[in-house]
Amino acid sequence: MSKVKDRLLAFSKVVVINVFILAVLLLVINGACRLYLRITADPPRSELPNYEDEREFARKIFADYKRIKHRYEAFTEWKTLPFTGETTTVLDNGERLVPGSPTLTAPPIRFFGGSTLWGEGSDDARTIPAYFQHMNPGRRVFNHGQLAYNSRQNLENLINLLSQEDSIGTVIFYDGVNDAAFLCPREITVPGHRLVPSFQKRIYGDNIDFAFIFLDNLFLGNIKRLISKLTYSDQSSEAYNCFENDEKINLIAEGIVRNWEMANTLVTNSGGRFIAILQPVAFVGNPKLDHLHLDQALGRNIEVVYKAIQEKIKKKNYNWIIDLSDKFDNDQYIYIDFCHVSPNGNNIIAKSVSDFMNE
Repeated sequence: MSKVKDRLLAFSKVVVINVFILAVLLLVINGACRLYLRITADPPRSELPNYEDEREFARKIFADYKRIKHRYEAFTEWKTLPFTGETTTVLDNGERLVPGSPTLTAPPIRFFGGSTLWGEGSDDARTIPAYFQHMNPGRRVFNHGQLAYNSRQNLENLINLLSQEDSIGTVIFYDGVNDAAFLCPREITVPGHRLVPSFQKRIYGDNIDFAFIFLDNLFLGNIKRLISKLTYSDQSSEAYNCFENDEKINLIAEGIVRNWEMANTLVTNSGGRFIAILQPVAFVGNPKLDHLHLDQALGRNIEVVYKAIQEKIKKKNYNWIIDLSDKFDNDQYIYIDFCHVSPNGNNIIAKSVSDFMNE
């Protein structure tokens, strides 16, 4: 009996030692993969030719952006925390500062959107709402944009505002990219938002889910990312399921238009004016992109969704929807990734919106 116990004990020791060695090896390899991914990553966005004349200031813009944090927000899921940096200011209500806003008696102009509207890649004075404020000094402009919000979250954000404000003024939705990019991933259904999978695992998952997430990040996360990078093929779109999926394409396209219609009804019934904008994206039109390496699988999915949205816009023929998806078809460096832009792009959009409103 004692011999059996001794053998079991010896076997257990061997197993424990081997598991420990494997864990250490995975930890080291995972760390090495992380270092390799950093070294081989594309240059920071601040080094793009878009910022050639203001390199140091651009580095400050992106340094501030990396420090932005979020909190839970009822109905819209998340909202930015107050922040004050050298180039970026988020107010106590979680919304980005629009410099130069006049007195409270001025008619309000309210912009809603995702990170492109919020102003990722730009300082406070050169977001779309900030440029619009500069072009229309007699108006009071608000930037209600939040990172990664899609049209449904903007609608929820508008409803939250309507429940508290007496005067809504003019409301502008700047949408398209997040409805396509964050609803086309295979694991996300419509309606939804970018963080649905994360919420399901981290908030509604059990302890086993938490353990798997922790262990995966600790031992395997960077290894899998490196394998994915090395084996990636432009012919593969495994991460997304919009391309050649007419049902999902239609759900997304129909969803964004219906969200705009509901917003229009809410705003006009409250005595205001509503404008919806289909925003530009790098995969639509003919913008200057020779400075970027873009995910072509994502591009194919976004392209088919945008085509479906444009077809629905054409059929509806609403005079309050503007298609600006090709507004960056020029010889300027505007995009800093597949959807975010440098300040010159924000200036172009703000002028287009201002011209449309003043007509």
